[in-house]
Amino acid sequence: MLAAESFGNATIDPTGRWAVFEQRAPYDQATSFEFGLRNPWTVSRLKVVDLASGRPAESLLRPEERDGHVLGPWSPSGRRLLIFRLRDHRWQAGVVEMSDRTVHWFSLSPELSVFGEAAQWRSDDELLLLVRPDGSLPQWLASGARGRRALEARWRATDAGGPAQRTSLGSGAFAGDMPQPPQNQAVRLDVRSGIATPLAAGWFYDLELSPDGDRLALVETATAATFDPTTAFEPQAIDRERRLRIADLRTGAVTSPLGDADIAPSLLAWSPASDRLLVWARGAEGWEAGDLLGVDPDGDAVQRYDLGGLRPYTGGGVATFNSVYADWLGDWPVLFAHTATGERNDWHRLGRQGAVNLTAALSPPSVDIGAIDGERLLLVAGGRPWAVTVSGEAAPMVAPTGVVTGFDGAGYLESQRRQRNSPPRRGWMAVRLSDGAIARPDLDPDVMATGDAFVSGVYAGADGVIVRTVENGVQTLRLQQPGRPDRTLSMINAWMGEIDFPEPERVRHRGADGVERFSWLYRPRQWRGEKTPLVVLSYPGGPAAAPSEPAALNAWANPQLVVSGGYAVLIPIVPLDREKEPAEDYAEDVLAVVDAALAQYPDLDPDRVAHWGHSFGGYAGLVAATQTDRFKAIISVAGLSDLATAWGEFSPANRDNPEFGLSLRQRIGWAEESQGRMRAPPWTAPDLYVRNSPLFGADRISAPVLLVHGDRDLLPSTQSEIMFSALWRQNKDARLLTYWGEGHHLWSPDNIRDLYTEIVAFLDRTLSSGEVPPVLRPQPRSPPSAGPSSPSLPPS
Repeated sequence: MLAAESFGNATIDPTGRWAVFEQRAPYDQATSFEFGLRNPWTVSRLKVVDLASGRPAESLLRPEERDGHVLGPWSPSGRRLLIFRLRDHRWQAGVVEMSDRTVHWFSLSPELSVFGEAAQWRSDDELLLLVRPDGSLPQWLASGARGRRALEARWRATDAGGPAQRTSLGSGAFAGDMPQPPQNQAVRLDVRSGIATPLAAGWFYDLELSPDGDRLALVETATAATFDPTTAFEPQAIDRERRLRIADLRTGAVTSPLGDADIAPSLLAWSPASDRLLVWARGAEGWEAGDLLGVDPDGDAVQRYDLGGLRPYTGGGVATFNSVYADWLGDWPVLFAHTATGERNDWHRLGRQGAVNLTAALSPPSVDIGAIDGERLLLVAGGRPWAVTVSGEAAPMVAPTGVVTGFDGAGYLESQRRQRNSPPRRGWMAVRLSDGAIARPDLDPDVMATGDAFVSGVYAGADGVIVRTVENGVQTLRLQQPGRPDRTLSMINAWMGEIDFPEPERVRHRGADGVERFSWLYRPRQWRGEKTPLVVLSYPGGPAAAPSEPAALNAWANPQLVVSGGYAVLIPIVPLDREKEPAEDYAEDVLAVVDAALAQYPDLDPDRVAHWGHSFGGYAGLVAATQTDRFKAIISVAGLSDLATAWGEFSPANRDNPEFGLSLRQRIGWAEESQGRMRAPPWTAPDLYVRNSPLFGADRISAPVLLVHGDRDLLPSTQSEIMFSALWRQNKDARLLTYWGEGHHLWSPDNIRDLYTEIVAFLDRTLSSGEVPPVLRPQPRSPPSAGPSSPSLPPS
């Protein structure tokens, strides 16, 4: 897993001449492991393929540029490509001249496009960027190590006697004590001269350029979002209100056309004529009771569209509000919504005459729009591709049978707004067929199937599609273009083709709701005795599909790494029942899947079953241990023990640097309205919190327990510590592993190796039917610590 290379984003330039993609060295070769998910960026290389020739992929940049490069967007003509590099704790923007492949680096430190966009081209010569004037790393790159460094500096000052070290937080009358993050800037950058001209200063997190290039919409975080303290807390990430600003790039003026109105994330869409900007504003009764607005950038006129009683689809899932899904279809706004009495969502055209349902005659349509072609929506409904006009006429698009979903060509690290809204403007879309192939309806009547390969990424260009597939761990990038055979751009991890990864096998069962489902079982190639011990890897409410990449980086719950230890692994599909308490009947529900697996696969050992889970899955395992003695071992990684303390504990990073946002809303929201489902704070429902907290059932736990936590986890490590204390107090079998410097997931290679070694060793000891095999420990990347329970200190 740690030795696997990986692909990142891929792109085709606007002319269709160049394909460029990110290819990353093995994970354990990263130069730093403090960036979490983005650690592979430190060993990312940009590869280019000249599509006009038959030459293979080659390095886009010269050798002296080394590694650490990430793709950005193309300039309008494709002459230039914005890229970024992460090196020596600096994050920089650069522009590649495709004519000679030279790159010009700028001293600016740009923001990351996480929730919104942080970089757009205005022309081939001008970029619009959100930047950090102090040159610091963006929050989502610095959050891993910033707090540790701040703590060390504060401790040194305290040891030296000063200056005084404290942080200050406030509520109610003292709300002004809440710290603010440093401001950033919106700038226009002349890429020829390197001159950056400031446009506005504030706390910006999103930008969108009007089609005519004259105006730049900016979204700025403002005051802390208000809430009703008498109602259950929403588990939304909207912790601050958001204000709309519009910068006139001709005059330099910056206006606030909506004043202090709070606008939703993930919707910021200009009309094709650049005369209106589509946003969603929060209403007096909350987000869903808000308004879809068309903002006139030239004046004070704001059009409030008549929704006719429609309620927007807001993303589903456990969060009450994520975003609305809306865009422009020609000169008309369209909204994905449902009536107040109905559950079905459709695409509706809005105007002065009210709402018109455009997809009522179709099977339920997809929330994702494949593309917008003038006044046509290209989407999937009922497993078929359709073109729907602004008047509601729907025409099926010609494609091979078996369409199951659509793609918009967005990379997986695109901003959340790009992933949810802003579909591409073009006359075609890419769809996945039932056999795994990718086709473009009306353009590709004949396509080549991908066989057993799993399609894990699609990147669309001017007239082609780059498809990333994974088969038995071997990853391939292929280019599909109309009228041409598929072209392989790059293949990595060919050595994995020789590994006999066990395939997931189906376990048929019915859930508590009576619905038939399939769970997934992995069995080792060699059994341990007559029957094979079983490990249940559970995450209630998790995805129904089996993991598709056997060696994908999963530093907390990769089933293949436990199967390789000789254990069968069952991934049960246990949906969340929002009407039930989180601990209610969990053991009964998951054991129903276990019993189905035991019945369908008699080689499994019913007397040697363990439960393994991460995060909410770790919590579920501890719950199960209080409800049944059928699990002979419990492994809880980053799990929760006490919902009341989880309700109010600060995450370490937020405690260390509160100016970058507190975890209050996320933690309280999780407990009250998300997976926690307590519906109230602890002081109004203490019995409910106690009943659903494994800590208060620790006397009923009989199985050995392995508790694992990172000391920098957003779910604080005290959650595992208090459970260990409860088990220790009863002299019960338990181990607590704390990984220092790690968060909710492990990222350091030696820590990952050690975790899986410890998991298999724990299973060997607790599930073994005979002699305990020796623990095989991998060679560490760095010198081992001084002792099995001591920190890494020099010997005395």
